[in-house]
Amino acid sequence: MSTTTRLISYEDSLSMPENRFEEIVHGESRIMPPATILHNYLIEVLAEALRRQLDPREYYVTCGNGLGIERNPLTYRIPDLAVFCLETSSRTVLELSPRDPYIWAVPDLIVECLSPSNRKGSIAELLANYAQIAVPEVWLLDAQVPRCTSYYCESGALHEHQTVNTGAVSPRLLRGVTIDLADLWAAFKRGPFLPKR
Repeated sequence: MSTTTRLISYEDSLSMPENRFEEIVHGESRIMPPATILHNYLIEVLAEALRRQLDPREYYVTCGNGLGIERNPLTYRIPDLAVFCLETSSRTVLELSPRDPYIWAVPDLIVECLSPSNRKGSIAELLANYAQIAVPEVWLLDAQVPRCTSYYCESGALHEHQTVNTGAVSPRLLRGVTIDLADLWAAFKRGPFLPKR
């Protein structure tokens, strides 16, 4: 005898207890292990570098917020980092209830930091979820290698654009923004507890 698991809808999720280690994908709850201290530090260093270069009146950089993909069955992801253009995303956000736990706007850039535990599950499925809402650009950071692979959205799919080990990378839609990967990898190796050199 087989049993059918009821898929979680948006409405169901509103009455569920909050869990910062949970993503819901195609109506199924997925609990992720917590990120390592170095993983979180790498994202904080990148977020700080982006905030220094972006006008806060034009862009919002967020870490660890639920990004709505579809409502029923519910899919939401928690990108390590997302950059939203305030002009385009504010119209979407204003249409929603202020108590909505998910951001239903499309970010200009999403960054995911890969981890040895593969805490987000299938990378292909993750990229497909971001392609579903046409995120223009996604970066996958692998600090262990080190490597940054960027993807761009075209015709409903994310396509690999470039892979860079060191040097500078620039988000396609964030004009004038440059991230020095050597600085990013050095911060990762140093970690949050050792003094900067």
